[in-house]
Amino acid sequence: MIGISMRHFVLMGGMLFAAAGCVELDVTNLDEPDRTRALSQPGDVEALIAGTFRTWWDLQQGRAPGRYLSQGAEVVTSSAANYGTGDMGQQPRIAVINVTGYQWGYPVTDSWFSLNRALAAIRDGLQAISDSDLQLGDNGEDNPRILAFAKFMQGLAHGHLALLYDQAFILDETVELEDATLTPYDQAMTAALGYLAEARQIAGANSFTTESSWMAVGYSSDDIVRLSHSYEARFRAQVARDPAGRAAVDWATVLSHAQQGVIEDFGVEMLGPGGVWTRTFKSSTNGEGSGLALRALGPADQSGGWQTWEAAAPNSKLAFLIETDDRRINDGTPMGRGKYIETNSFLTNSAERGVWFQTNYSSHIYREMNETSFGFAPDLTVSEMNFLIAEAHIRMNNPELALPIINASRVATGELPPATVTGVSGTRCTPRTITGACGDLLETLFYEKIIENLFLSAGSDFFDYRGFGQLRSGTPIHLPVPAGELETLALPLYTLGGVGLPGGAN
Repeated sequence: MIGISMRHFVLMGGMLFAAAGCVELDVTNLDEPDRTRALSQPGDVEALIAGTFRTWWDLQQGRAPGRYLSQGAEVVTSSAANYGTGDMGQQPRIAVINVTGYQWGYPVTDSWFSLNRALAAIRDGLQAISDSDLQLGDNGEDNPRILAFAKFMQGLAHGHLALLYDQAFILDETVELEDATLTPYDQAMTAALGYLAEARQIAGANSFTTESSWMAVGYSSDDIVRLSHSYEARFRAQVARDPAGRAAVDWATVLSHAQQGVIEDFGVEMLGPGGVWTRTFKSSTNGEGSGLALRALGPADQSGGWQTWEAAAPNSKLAFLIETDDRRINDGTPMGRGKYIETNSFLTNSAERGVWFQTNYSSHIYREMNETSFGFAPDLTVSEMNFLIAEAHIRMNNPELALPIINASRVATGELPPATVTGVSGTRCTPRTITGACGDLLETLFYEKIIENLFLSAGSDFFDYRGFGQLRSGTPIHLPVPAGELETLALPLYTLGGVGLPGGAN
């Protein structure tokens, strides 16, 4: 039976999700309002469902699990205990610390409990609409709007759970809570794609605009259709756990969804100091406590320093300066400021915690927004969709169709020679592989996508590193169900990752 930690929420003049103790369903909670009374008003139901976007956004752009996952990909490097980055960045890699009450375990727990509580809220809201035949708006004219939005959010929540965890609950209005069971991540992803398809069907058959309070601005029904196409393209590509899985993706379907997706970047405009929307993830390399990892920038290096660094034992991985022609990284001089990245005069992180954490590099892409709390914080971009289109063309043996997308950023912004259908070449080719060889076209696309989409959305870099086989050996490829949930369910505790252990990258 599912513990109340997953399904309990309190509704009092707004939406409050409460993480309660491990109490079974048949225990009466005198403080919990009757669901029928609490959700008897259309406005309450709409607010309950609409509020789940804020929960989802806080996870995508907040403190967890973004930095933790970017550390696993070695895009971020930080020896700090908070955010779980010190744990994820250990060399050799260690298993996920999955124990109840672990102080730095919130990258594992936050997404699980928050998303499952959001799904429980959507479930209750949809059941209230159905059971009471609630009419939202004049004569129910707003019912299609909230139904489409609910399905969209069910898709986002289940999709993110499937990307993150090895298994998940499938929870919607058709499921009795006590009957919900854990299912493998691929089945959870199948469910997520089904919800997104439902959102498109409802939005495509109706005309509406969401309230601006739901997602910072109002979105039309056509916008919801495009967003659901784009998130489906992302989910289909990123759910793969290894290169074989990524190659086996239905790339024709990814191509179709990406081409029907967003035509402008999707995100939230920050409202200044004290605003309700978070963008903590965007500040992942601001300050001396974290930086851009050398493994992420290494493919641009022309000095051989990256290959030497990778071959060294962990405690001999001394930071080095990148020599590169990529103007996004520097201006042609070792300490010069690049268009996206800057070289600091100091090394981040304490050598005592591991010299491999140290780097001179940080990103300044979102610095002004992080300093002022104003500016646009994207979660999904046209650029990301274009790179998925390019990858689909390569995987479907049409590499020439990918070249305009790949070369747009590398030539205009990076000031690098254009790639060809075979990749890059020459004495100063960028990117290089870990062996020092010039990258092929797929490796070139991967490099361009990482550089052009730094700190876009929690886990996006990690999921691509996973699918391209670029995670360091032993890095957890996904997360276990949190220990607190397993204890509530009376299931054995387990963990994942570590060199040579289950759930670790090869």
